[in-house]
Amino acid sequence: MATPTRIPRHPANNTFCSHKSLPVPFQTRLLKDASTPEQLQSLLPASYRTGPDGADLAPPGLDNLAFLEAELGQGRLAKLSARLWMAGRPIPPRALHYQRLLGREIVVAEQMDLHLVWASGRIHVKPLPPFLLEPTFWSDHLSCRGGYGCSRSTDPLCRHRMLWKCSLGFLFSYAGLICHQSDFFIAKEMHLIPEAVEWSDWRLFVSQLGTEHIYNDIDRRFIYGELRLSRLNKLQYLESGLAFRGYMPHWNRYGDFFHDHFAWLASATVYIAIVLTAMQVGLATTSLAENDAFQSASYGFTIFSIVRPVFATVLILLLFCCIFLSK
Repeated sequence: MATPTRIPRHPANNTFCSHKSLPVPFQTRLLKDASTPEQLQSLLPASYRTGPDGADLAPPGLDNLAFLEAELGQGRLAKLSARLWMAGRPIPPRALHYQRLLGREIVVAEQMDLHLVWASGRIHVKPLPPFLLEPTFWSDHLSCRGGYGCSRSTDPLCRHRMLWKCSLGFLFSYAGLICHQSDFFIAKEMHLIPEAVEWSDWRLFVSQLGTEHIYNDIDRRFIYGELRLSRLNKLQYLESGLAFRGYMPHWNRYGDFFHDHFAWLASATVYIAIVLTAMQVGLATTSLAENDAFQSASYGFTIFSIVRPVFATVLILLLFCCIFLSK
């Protein structure tokens, strides 16, 4: 077991930082031989995506703020933070063993804005970056730099402080995911945490995070543990306006798009056919054939049954053209 290293804790009631003394949220050093800059650098990914839609690749670096924001920042969720209550409940994520109990496949996703986003039968989980478990990384690379004023609650947060809150919230989410030793084994099996982490160290690490009073210190996104993908798609459509871009594409092929939309149109057509058949039977009876209200309803529904499929088809084609042009 790694020997715990004492690092100054953050004040319980001090949400904002000073560049002279940025708090480190834990003392336990979970990884061996990861305290030097060279050792920390070796824990970084081989590259990261930059530019619009991740069109370029660049080498990562501990002092590269763009890399840290790509790796630890909230990305698209930052614009949706005020509406996240529509996509998830304000509770920590449920443990990994319970996710499997719900029949969800645990899908690895390296993007932070996909972490704990779930859909039918699956939930996305971002693996825990090893460098985030090293206390010196927090003190050396997530500390506010001189000249940034975020030491008072009335000051806007600097970029480093925002990353600090996101990173602490990310650790908090893992405290919820790995509660029992069975969760720990699942995390090891899925390579969600570094192999060198021991269960006894993990228990000590979680106890030092101060999870009972952590909400004022973490990014707002992590107040809402699991986020429903279908609702994020709706929020993203509202945010993007005429761009017609969802949070995660429903369809990988255009054929899938038409299959999904015309499937419900076919179902609606079958229902309309049943209603028209029932009306035809009703018109064959003496009482309904002479009923003016039923005659009017039959006339209106007949016109509706003719116009609706045509209108729905045009609407689907128009939506397809908008999505095609937006991409």
